[in-house]
Amino acid sequence: MRLRRAGAVLAVAAAAVTGVVAGATLMAGVQGAGSRTDPTSTTESPPVTAARDPATTVPAAEPGPLVLLAWTPNGLDPGLAAAAAADPAVSATSIVRGATIDLVGSRDAGGATVDEPAPGWAIPLDAVAIDPAAHAGFVSVADREAIAALGDGEALLGTTSARLRRLGPGGVLDLAGGRSVTVAAVVSDSAVGGAELAVDRSTGERLGVATDRYLLAAYDGDRPAVEQRLRSALATASAVRFRGPGETPFLRNGDAVLPQAHIKDRFGEFAYRRTGPGDEFEQDPDWQAEHLVSVDLPIIGATRCHRLVVDALAGALAEVASANLAGLIGPDGFAGCWNPRTTRGGTSISRHAWGVAVDINTGDNPTGLASVQDPRLVTAFGRWGFTEGSGWLVPDAGHFEYVAPPGG
Repeated sequence: MRLRRAGAVLAVAAAAVTGVVAGATLMAGVQGAGSRTDPTSTTESPPVTAARDPATTVPAAEPGPLVLLAWTPNGLDPGLAAAAAADPAVSATSIVRGATIDLVGSRDAGGATVDEPAPGWAIPLDAVAIDPAAHAGFVSVADREAIAALGDGEALLGTTSARLRRLGPGGVLDLAGGRSVTVAAVVSDSAVGGAELAVDRSTGERLGVATDRYLLAAYDGDRPAVEQRLRSALATASAVRFRGPGETPFLRNGDAVLPQAHIKDRFGEFAYRRTGPGDEFEQDPDWQAEHLVSVDLPIIGATRCHRLVVDALAGALAEVASANLAGLIGPDGFAGCWNPRTTRGGTSISRHAWGVAVDINTGDNPTGLASVQDPRLVTAFGRWGFTEGSGWLVPDAGHFEYVAPPGG
């Protein structure tokens, strides 16, 4: 099943170029906060990641406002929002909601069809909902007007998403449930935390984007002290992650891995169809035929992965084998690569659906517990562009995900 592609390419290209320029300006403004903050929290360790791809590396910037990201798993702890709003060092906040929504069709500004999945199928989109007035203070001057002017029934596309959608202002996204939104503008990816589209909160509620995911706070003074006050206000026993500009490619929840828009941009976009209440779904067989390959790899044997990841995976495994460390992967330690499903217990699309993640020694490294992976295994995979989940907010040490080319 092929997705129908059509539309005016020149208009989209112009919008995308505008978004790229805006993105560069945003990084120079907001990311400048990193030069005025202590980049190391006294109570927070950085995520365990491989070397970043240059496409996601944050450039140096001039000094700017002090900005702090805070997020907790499975939704933002309500105590954080209340504490940030009351904290004397915090001058402004933006609470960002997020969810996966389904695209069932799209049209360009002239009404021509661009995307048209088959009936019953949809394209999953990573969406956020914001308070435009509050969020405008956290973006660059180039993006501020578009963010602040976002109205009911409208949407903003990040630069990468605009390229994927082949849409610019005036385009229409038809969504599951019979609702549609009109593209008001294209903004930098960073302005929307790497999401594919952003809507205002009232539109988000109608679309099912109703779960608070992360908090941005503008503050003055001592960052560790602000973090400690916010941490002490948690309403539950949730772990909390704090990040400053420059410490992560995008200020968003789940910041240790690439946003879905960037996964799609690198590895292709598919339509899917949910067939039941579980986490598995049907995936476009044409996408599978184009992007997936079945291979026999060192140590783990036969598997199916994305063709762009196979060489890195084979290289990591060969390095482990050549160092006589094959025993670090137990006989039943490989739990698969490609698997079309959502995240366990969640609604976002698993990176396994793209075939760009592998599970190794999961029996000894269950989700939520500290890693017992041998550091030599982690290091070998890191050299080949894989991050692993031992340093995630909810540890998932058995999960190795491709994020960058070797040495990138």
